Amino acid sequence: MNEHPAENIPPRSPLVKGGGGDVTEGLRKDIAELWAKRARGDVSERAFQRESEQRILDLCRALVRRRIEQGEAVCFEHHAVRAHTKIAGSVLRESEQEFISLLATERRLFRLRAIQTADQPLLFLDGDKDAVEELPYGSASGVTVRTQRRRGQIAAGLVIAGVALIGHSWLQITGTALFLLGIAGALHGLLVPTRWAEVLQPAPAAAPPFQIWALRKKSARLLLKFLRQKIQQR
Repeated sequence: MNEHPAENIPPRSPLVKGGGGDVTEGLRKDIAELWAKRARGDVSERAFQRESEQRILDLCRALVRRRIEQGEAVCFEHHAVRAHTKIAGSVLRESEQEFISLLATERRLFRLRAIQTADQPLLFLDGDKDAVEELPYGSASGVTVRTQRRRGQIAAGLVIAGVALIGHSWLQITGTALFLLGIAGALHGLLVPTRWAEVLQPAPAAAPPFQIWALRKKSARLLLKFLRQKIQQR
C-alpha cells in the first residue's frame, strides 16, 4: 500500500469560526461543475487538477469551520492521498485512492476521508451528512509510529517478474526489462516499508484509527509534533 502526498499548497492564515451550509454547498457545487467541464473538454487536465485540489481543500476547511467553536482556530493541517496497488481488474483502470485531510485545533483533531475515483468528485458526504470526524485530545493516550511491508507492491512486482519469465521466449528484450522492473518493485516494497503515525485511544477507539500518512511531508511532521505535545498536556 503506497501513500502519495498531495501537492504543496500555499500557507493560509489560521481558520476561525465562521461560514455555514451555504458556503460548503457552494463549494460542492463548484467542484461538481468543474468535473462537468472536464467531461465536456472545457478545461485542460492540468488546470483541472490544480483547481480541483484547491477547491477540495477549501471544502475541507469550510466543513471544519462549521464544527469549531467561537474563538477556536485550526493550528495545523495535513492532507495526503493513499493509493492501493491492485493486480485484479483492468490495468487501464485507475486504482481507487483515499483522500485524508487532518486539521488540528487547540482542542481536537478533525478528519475528513473520502474515496477518490476517476469518475466521481470528492464531496465528503456520508449519505446526506458531512463526512467529518473529530477526536478530542482528552480521549487520546498517545501517538505512535508504525511500519508495514508493502505487500501489495511486493505481490505486484513478483507477478510482473513471473509473467516476464513465462513469456520470455516471445517478449525477448522487453521480457528482460519487465523482469527487472518487477524485481525492483518487489525489492522496494520489501526494503522500504510504509510508515505512518497513529493516535492511540483506549477502547472504544475510532475505526479506523486516526492516522497520519506521508510522514516525510513537513506538514505531517509539524502535525505529529503538535499532537504529541497536546496529548501529553492532557
